[in-house]
This record gives sequence, structure tokens and C-alpha cells, in this order.
Amino acid sequence: MNDIEKIISDEKYNLELKEQINFKDPKNYLKAVSSFANGNDNGYLIFGIKDTTKEIVGVKNVKKSYEEITERIKTRIDPSIVPIIDIVKVNEKNIIVVKVIPGQNTPYYYVNKGTRIAYIRKGDQDCEANSIELNELILRGKNIGWDEQITDKNYKDFTFNNLKRYFKEIKGYNIDKNSLESFELVKNDRLTNAALLYSDQNPVVGSFIACVRWNGLDKISAKDDVEYYGSVLSQIDNAMEFVKKHMSNGWIKEGKLARKEIPEFDLDSIREALINAEAHRQYLMRGTNIEVDFYDDRIQIVSFGDLEYGKTIEDIFNMPGSKRRNPLICDVFSRLDFMERRGSGIKKMIEAYSNDEKKPKFEIIGDAFVVTFYSRLYRNIIKNEHVNEENEHVNEENEHVNEENEHVNLIEKIKEKYPKLNKTSIEILELIVRNQKVTQEEFSNELNKSRSTFYRNVEKLKNLNIVERVGSDKKGYWKIKL
Repeated sequence: MNDIEKIISDEKYNLELKEQINFKDPKNYLKAVSSFANGNDNGYLIFGIKDTTKEIVGVKNVKKSYEEITERIKTRIDPSIVPIIDIVKVNEKNIIVVKVIPGQNTPYYYVNKGTRIAYIRKGDQDCEANSIELNELILRGKNIGWDEQITDKNYKDFTFNNLKRYFKEIKGYNIDKNSLESFELVKNDRLTNAALLYSDQNPVVGSFIACVRWNGLDKISAKDDVEYYGSVLSQIDNAMEFVKKHMSNGWIKEGKLARKEIPEFDLDSIREALINAEAHRQYLMRGTNIEVDFYDDRIQIVSFGDLEYGKTIEDIFNMPGSKRRNPLICDVFSRLDFMERRGSGIKKMIEAYSNDEKKPKFEIIGDAFVVTFYSRLYRNIIKNEHVNEENEHVNEENEHVNEENEHVNLIEKIKEKYPKLNKTSIEILELIVRNQKVTQEEFSNELNKSRSTFYRNVEKLKNLNIVERVGSDKKGYWKIKL
């Protein structure tokens, strides 16, 4: 325990700080002991330090507190554990450090007056395990994953044509029942849950991918939606075809003549995300499935089942390897070279977008793990639309300016040809140029002239063969004949 100060200051450790021991309410700290024992990494419960400021205040009655902690862990945690409990002096003050090593016999319960509660660590909180999490702890205590459980389904009732085709195409060899047994998918003619997922029939409830192409940026209306069932391998293939169907490609210039195609999304990364979703989802969660939501500006791939207890998104990037929730499912993917055994899928996705401004986003939202890929074309499309709108506006202005120039030129030509035209006649011509359907009343109002003045000047223009009236007085129009 020589690195206490490092443990206290380093956020990567599973850490629970208590200022003093609560003799009347041991559950206050035993929840953390249960969580750490049910977790995947060592946990540290330290007494004598303020949680908010991390100020070392020391334990007041260190001998009594030590004995109390030891006894409570012994009698209130089941199955029993053997933590390392030390009294450590820091800055001349005594603190008590309880190091809890993850156990093999999960779940570990806090027990009191007939109640048994298993806790798990979520972030920095100790939470009661729900039924799904408890089942997972039970399976882990039996050293078996959900996908390794043997079902009552018989091998002879199922086919594995998709799986066989993939091994033939990718690995170059055929597989048979013996191969499936060596993969531990089949045991004594019974199929494991993993085998059911890889079978062509795949009867596992909730094992399908729902793909939706949404209109716009929200889930308001869909232009296309499909659900893909069957073998997890065919589900992934079909989901990829759905993405290809709806995605676009752009182009950038390279030199004067050449151009380079820019795909809207990196397909290898999307396939990687779909494989990870199938491999790591929590199949015990009823009423859930994998979702592919395709919006105008992004694709989101959603799978249910959060990270291993106590893990965060940041942990994924820092872990040297990965712990697999479904080892058999992952093993088959690995044999097909769909995923690497050392768990580098997320890093590969990030590397694929290393030159992109918007990187893939990885989030835990409730019980769902969400991967978001952003369109490489969306902002360019919006930008181009904006540019087009501006160009249209400029073109309209230019057309208006051109029309004005044409009108001015026409009037100038008339003035040159008929230099003796008076001011009123010129003003009448200018009105006609702007509006061929201008009325007599509008003439009078616009020029502030009497109707007799208007008629006198119009007759002069008609006689000079400059203007004529086409049609009736009510529905006709003026025409300049020059």
C-alpha cells in the first residue's frame, strides 16, 4: 500500500472514499465491497479521506474501525471474500485501505436480515443489479457465458449453410458437424445459444437488425425500413446492402483532369460496428434488437447491453485488450477474420476516419451502446445548396439589372431617332417599357397629368408609329414598335 496517494489522485482506479466509518449503517460502505467483488478490476475502499475534496483527515478510532470493517465484511458479504485490509499512515494520519479483488464466485451479495442484494459498479455509483445483470453474474460465477449455454435444440433440426459458405469463401476449407463441435457450438448433438445465432433458422428472440432510412435528421418519417432475420452473418450482409443502397458518393479534383471518389461513409467501419454489435450485445435483454438508423447527416448503430460493470467509454480506448461478454460468438467471428482476438475494432474505426473533421462517436445512452458515423457529404451538400441559392439570387439581380439596361437603351434609341419628342411622351414610353399593361388611370396618376394630355401624347406616338395598342382597352396591352 505504498501508492495510496497515487490511487487517490488517479481517476482510473475503482475508488470509494469515506471520511469515517458509519458503525450504525455498514451498508453505506458494504455496497462498494459487493460492487468491487462483482466487478472486473481491483477496487479500493478507503476510510479517513473526504470524498468531495480528497482531504486526508484520518480515521478517529482506527483500531475499533479496523475490527468493525473486518467483521462486517466477513459476516455481511456472501459468498465470503478475503480482502486486503491495511492501516496506512499518510501525512501523520491513519487511514484504512480495503483492497477488494474481483471474485470468481459471482454474484457477491450484501446480506442483512434475510435480504440479499448484489451490487455492481456503474461509473462511480454502487447500483443494485437488475434481473438481467444478476443472471449475467450467475453465469459468470459458473464460468459460462450466455452464448455458451447448451439449449434443448437438436443439431439435426438446423442448417448452417451460411456459416459453411463463409468458411469456404474466406478460409478456403469446408466445415461440418465435427468442426462445429470443435468450435464448442455443438455438444452431444445439442446446440449452444451461439450455434442458434449462426444457424440459418436462428430462433433467438430479438436477434434481428432493424434498418431505417429516415427523412431528415430526426425519427419523424421514414422513406425505407426493413428488418433482417436469419443467421447473424446474413443479417450483417443485408444491413450492409441497405446502407449501400441509401448512401452516396462524392468527388474531389486531383489535378486538372483526374478526380477521386469520396464515399459518404467508410463501409469497413460500418461493418466493424455491426459485427461488434452482434458480438457484444446483451442477448438476455428481452424486447431489444440491433438498430441501424440512417439520417441525412449520420448513421447510428445501436445495440443493447452496456459495458462490463464499472467500465466507461474512456476505458475502451485505454485497455490493452478486451473482455468478451459472448466468447463463442466472438471466437467464430475471429476464425472468419471478421474481428481480431485482441479487441481492436473501435481503434480501427477511429483510424479509418483519422483524416475526417468529424470522427465516429461512441456513447452509452441508458442500456444502449451507440456508434455514430457522420456523413462526409452532408455539410458539402448544405454548403452547395446555400451557394446555389446565393447564385440564383445574384442571377435574379443580374437579370433585373440587364432588363433595366435594355429599357434605358430602348428609350435612348427612341430619343435619338425622334429628338423632338416632349418630356411627357418620353415619360409615357418609360411607363410602357416597365409595364405593357399599364392603364390610362395609372398613366394619369403616375405622371400627375390630365387624361386629355395623355390622349394627346399617345396619339402623337401612334402617328409616329412608335407605339400601338394591341387588343381591347380593357384587356389589351401597349407595344413599342421600334
